[in-house]
Amino acid sequence: MKNTAIALLLILACSLGAVSWHQHKQLKQQQAQLAEVEAQLQEKSRADEKVALAERKSKVLQEVLTDTSKIAEEKTQQAERLQQKLAAAGTNNANPFADMFKDPAMKEMIKSQQKAVMGPMIAKQYAALFQQLGLTPEQSATLKDLLQQKMLAGADAGISMMDGSLDAAQRAELAKDVKKQTDETDAQIKEFLGDENYKAFQDYEKTTADRMVVGQFSDQLADGAMALSPDQQQQLIQVMSEERNGFKWTTDFNQQNPPTGDFTAMFTEDKINQFAEEKEKLDQQTLARVQQILNPDQLTAFQQFQTTQRQLQMAGMKMAAKMFAPKSP
Repeated sequence: MKNTAIALLLILACSLGAVSWHQHKQLKQQQAQLAEVEAQLQEKSRADEKVALAERKSKVLQEVLTDTSKIAEEKTQQAERLQQKLAAAGTNNANPFADMFKDPAMKEMIKSQQKAVMGPMIAKQYAALFQQLGLTPEQSATLKDLLQQKMLAGADAGISMMDGSLDAAQRAELAKDVKKQTDETDAQIKEFLGDENYKAFQDYEKTTADRMVVGQFSDQLADGAMALSPDQQQQLIQVMSEERNGFKWTTDFNQQNPPTGDFTAMFTEDKINQFAEEKEKLDQQTLARVQQILNPDQLTAFQQFQTTQRQLQMAGMKMAAKMFAPKSP
């Protein structure tokens, strides 16, 4: 989360993906239960045990099929509701989310959730760096605190910028405050690590976005036969980082904030459409390279994962565009 734009899009993406992830986790648990029943059925020899286990298998299978159908239906309904909200916002030029982010209680709830998520996220995403630098547990804890401080600065600003009552000057001031806070925290990190380790830290940070994506994809495959090996994960991170950093963007929402804090000019329909085209092109280039890393089943799953990630990102950007749309006179 290097900047306010990323923080803002992360908040929106988390809101869209939280329910689907919870449902996906439940489905995984049920599938594991089904596999366990099948294994037991193969091991049992007595007829009465086979009958009992077969009944259990039938029951669990029915639950899996029923929940799979429900998840598909709910995802379809969620997409339809989102489309309706965006269409309504485009018709009446209203921001359907602005009031929600004006509520102090809602802001505090989101901040609390972010803090709860950031601790484990930092521990996971930066574990390899802590090991690379040879940090003690106490030193790792100090660096984690500094990283969380840096991330929360952008996240707080992202929440504040969703307030539809802010004008361009107020958003510009918020952007200036975020840069000041992150620069100060970066200076503290440099002082804490020293010049040599800080250079390693900067190099590592260039790959954190890719590490997060690979981590999410790896978690989806972790419970099955398609699980990624540590070597595959590292190769994926390297390929994705090389492709992303070498890509020539027209509009890169991943790397920059508007210098004036004018997100209205940043999240235009033309720029979002251009970014969507370029992001799909980047994904195709990445997919071509990872064919040498993943087996056919993993490759199919990765392609589906890319599509889902793009759809969530585009939905978040369209929401942002409505939030920052000029007010009616």
